[in-house]
Amino acid sequence: MADPAQFGHDRLAHLLSDRLLSVPRFQRGYSWEPSNVTEFLDDLKAARSESQPYFMGTVVLADDAADPGRQSIVDGQQRLTTTAILVTAVRDRLRQLDKFEPANVIDKNFLLTFDLEEEDNVTRLKLNAEDVRIYESILAGQVPEDGKHPIVACYRMCLSHLTDIAPSEAHYRDLINVVTHLDKSVQVLLAVASGLPEAYVIFETLNDRGADLTTADLLKNYLFSQSRSYLDHVEQQWSTIARTFDKPEDLVKFIRHEHSSREGKVTTRKLYKVLQSSIGRGQKRVRDYAGRLEDSLQPFTALREPDSEFWGRTDVDVRDSLLAFRRFGFESSMPLLLAILNSWEITPAAKMVNKIAGWSVRAWFAGRLGGGVAEEAFSGAAVAVSSGKSKTQDHVFTSLAKLIPTDQEFRQAVISSGAVSTGRAKYLLAQMERQRLAQLGVNVEAQPDWSGKSVSVEHVLARSSAPVDFPSPADYERFQAARDSLKNYTLLERTLNHKLADKPFTEKALQYRQSKFCLTRELGENTTWTLSDSDARAVELAKLAIAAWSYR
Repeated sequence: MADPAQFGHDRLAHLLSDRLLSVPRFQRGYSWEPSNVTEFLDDLKAARSESQPYFMGTVVLADDAADPGRQSIVDGQQRLTTTAILVTAVRDRLRQLDKFEPANVIDKNFLLTFDLEEEDNVTRLKLNAEDVRIYESILAGQVPEDGKHPIVACYRMCLSHLTDIAPSEAHYRDLINVVTHLDKSVQVLLAVASGLPEAYVIFETLNDRGADLTTADLLKNYLFSQSRSYLDHVEQQWSTIARTFDKPEDLVKFIRHEHSSREGKVTTRKLYKVLQSSIGRGQKRVRDYAGRLEDSLQPFTALREPDSEFWGRTDVDVRDSLLAFRRFGFESSMPLLLAILNSWEITPAAKMVNKIAGWSVRAWFAGRLGGGVAEEAFSGAAVAVSSGKSKTQDHVFTSLAKLIPTDQEFRQAVISSGAVSTGRAKYLLAQMERQRLAQLGVNVEAQPDWSGKSVSVEHVLARSSAPVDFPSPADYERFQAARDSLKNYTLLERTLNHKLADKPFTEKALQYRQSKFCLTRELGENTTWTLSDSDARAVELAKLAIAAWSYR
C-alpha cells in the first residue's frame, strides 16, 4: 500500500535548498508574462519593506519512482521557476559587485548541488526539455541573446530590479535580504503525494473552482489522476496534443469543439464540469477519451491548414473554403466539420466542407451566425453525424435549414449588404469571379491566385471622394454608406493598383481593362461610374453569389 500524502507548510526558496525538484516532461513550459513577474517582484518588495511573511499559495509535489532522487512539481512550477531565476539574478548581481563569497554560497545552497554518482554539479531545479537549455545557460552565467524567451525576459527583469535595489557595493546586504526573505518568510502550503496519480487528485481538489487555471490544466490533471496504469500512455497523448497549440485558449477551443462534435453545444465556462461528467471515472474511460481526442487532432489542425497532408488523400479542393473559415471566423461550424471528418470517407467529407463553407457565407450575409443559435444548430448537426443518423448532404442540410437563407433571401442580403473588410471581400469577389468565368465557358483554373499579396481590393469610387464629387448631399450620404461595401470593391493586381486609389474612375478604367480578373475588366468597359451603376452591379454580384454558394 502506498504511503499517504503528506501535508504541511514550507518556504519557497527553502524548497529549492531542501529538495531536488523537476518539472514533468508533459508540463507546459515556463509561461509567465512580464506583468506576472512584475507583480511577483513588487509583492515581495512590499512584504520585505514591512518585514511581513508572504503567502504564495499551494505547491503540490509527487515522489517519482522513475527518478527517486527528485520530486515532480505538479502545481507550483511557475512560482518555483521564477524564484530560482530571481535567486540566480541575486547571485549574478553579487558577482557584479565583487561579492563572490556570498554569491558562491547562494549558488551552492539554492541552485546547484554535487552529485556523487554523476561526479558533477547538477541543478536543484530541473526544467523540462522546452526550457532546460535556456535555464542551465543562465545558471552557467551565459545569458542567451534571445530576449523573447520567457525565462530570459524574466531573468533580465529580475536583474534590473535587483540593480535598483543594490546600485552599488554598499547595498549588497539588500540582495542577501531578498534571498533570506524567500528562504524564511515566503510561505506555501505543501502537499507531497506518494505518486503522480495521487498528486493529480490533490491538485484537482485544491483547484476545484479553477480560478487561476485554464480548462486545459484542469482537464489534464483530471485525466492523469484517473489514468493509473495508463498514466504513461495518457501523458504521452496529452503532450502530443498540447504542444500542437501555442496558446492554452486554443487548446481549450479544440477540446470544446471535439466535445460538441459528439455530445452537443457546451460553453467554455461549463466545459470542465461537463467533461468530468461525460468522461466519468476509471482508467479505461480516461484512456478511451484521450485516444479519441488525439484521433481528432489531425482533422482539426487540417481545418486550419489548407496545405496539410491530410487533404492529399482527395482530389477535392478545399483551400478556398478553409480560407473562408479563417477570414470570417466561422467558429460555430467547427464541431460539425470535425464530426464529418471523423465519421465520413475523405472525399465526401471534403465536398461537405465546401458545402458548409457556402452555407456559412449565406448565413453570414443574412446575419444568422450571431449569438448561440448558430452554434446550437451546428453542434446538433454534428451529433447527428457522429451518431450515424446523418449520413448525407441532404441530412446535414435538414439539420441546418433554419440557418440557411433561400435564394431570394440571400439575393436581397447581398444587394443590401454593408461594409465588408478587404480580407473578406477578396474571398467573396474571387468566388464570384469563378462563377463569371464558368458562365463564359472559361477554365476557372486560369483565375489568378486571389489569396496572395499580389492581389488587392480596389475601391471603384475612390474612398477619399468628397461631397463635391456628387450631384447632391443625399448622394454623398449614399456613397458614404456604401463606400466599403462589396459593390464598390473589385479585385486588382497590385502592379496595376499603384497610386490608383484616389484617381477618378476614367483613369481607373484604363487599368481595369488590363486586369486578369474578368469582373474587373468588365468594369473597365464603362466610361463613367455612378451610384446607380454601383447599385446595378450589386444585383449582378448577387446573381453570381447565388451560383457560387448554392442553396442545396
